[in-house]
Amino acid sequence: MKNPLCSKAVNIDGKLMIEIPGSVIERLAISPGDFVEFGNAKSVTLWKSENIEIPAEVFEQLALIFKTDEYVFHWLNSKRKTLLGKTPAQILLEPDGKEQVLGLINRINRGDFS
Repeated sequence: MKNPLCSKAVNIDGKLMIEIPGSVIERLAISPGDFVEFGNAKSVTLWKSENIEIPAEVFEQLALIFKTDEYVFHWLNSKRKTLLGKTPAQILLEPDGKEQVLGLINRINRGDFS
């Protein structure tokens, strides 16, 4: 049986392209103009993301916790219950967002997952 989430890579005008399966598009709620990030590991992970500048202080602290850029960006773009269902990337767009995300990182560093 063929994996329904499989896509064939094709060369179009010198660029390697893949078609994203419909179920992935639905799950990520992807629409034209959205940003999609890919993890760089043996298996490919992708997620929809906000195209925002991550403050260096936030990124550096997350890199100490997660060790790879892939895990950092995945964490930044994953919804968190502690952020009322928002992603840390969404929170960073708010006026006090940097402080909120740094507070959450401090809680993680202390082992406080309540």
